[in-house]
Amino acid sequence: VANACAGVADPVKDIARQLIEVSPAVKSSLKVALGGGREYFRHNTQFDPENTTKKGLRTDSRDLTAEWVSTRGANAKFVYDNASFSAANPASTDYLLGLFERSHMQYEADRNKTAAGEPSLTEMTAKAIDMLDNNRRGYFLHVEAGRIDHAHHAGNAKRALLDTIEFAKAIKKAY
Repeated sequence: VANACAGVADPVKDIARQLIEVSPAVKSSLKVALGGGREYFRHNTQFDPENTTKKGLRTDSRDLTAEWVSTRGANAKFVYDNASFSAANPASTDYLLGLFERSHMQYEADRNKTAAGEPSLTEMTAKAIDMLDNNRRGYFLHVEAGRIDHAHHAGNAKRALLDTIEFAKAIKKAY
């Protein structure tokens, strides 16, 4: 992702573009995407909505968060903190893009639980299910807790364990 955002010629679209530039069938079925990595969606002249001294990394002048909303209709939303996430009503939101950190999500142990912070993995799972469960044909929901692996690589057993516990809570919620 960093190479594509830094302007290096690459025939493969970066992950952020792949989420936006999809076929019509995928676009209509991809209803919810929640996580981190906001800096890869916003151009390098655009200030971050939370950390207003930082800018995005894209050099192609695109704001993919705005494109997500504009290409998916009036009931599409982009959210970046707990307050806007909580305000997104599944009954009136057809498409939801939530990017809660410039880079990786916080470890559960460090997560800011205030309105300015980020939702838990369990809260994101519950919101996604609430948005998707009205589809009579069913749906596929992929939930992952990648910070578990990051903590293990850093030798941080406490953060790995707390993220594993949160992942188990999200699975239980989904079940």
